[in-house]
Amino acid sequence: MSPTLIDLLLCGLAYIVISYFLGVWTKSRPGQSWNSDDSAGGEFEQQPPVLDLPPGISWPEEEAVDSEFLQ
Repeated sequence: MSPTLIDLLLCGLAYIVISYFLGVWTKSRPGQSWNSDDSAGGEFEQQPPVLDLPPGISWPEEEAVDSEFLQ
């Protein structure tokens, strides 16, 4: 047998073995679902991010209104 044919057979065998173990491993994971999430659905509560600002810098108390930027 030529070395190229032996290499192809070994690569094919390795592919089959890896595919088998990957299939067994993904099916044997209990409780794991691709579509599972912890939320019950509906609206999400959005909270503003907590930012660590440098000393002496603070956010303004009032949010800017879009009309202030248009003038």
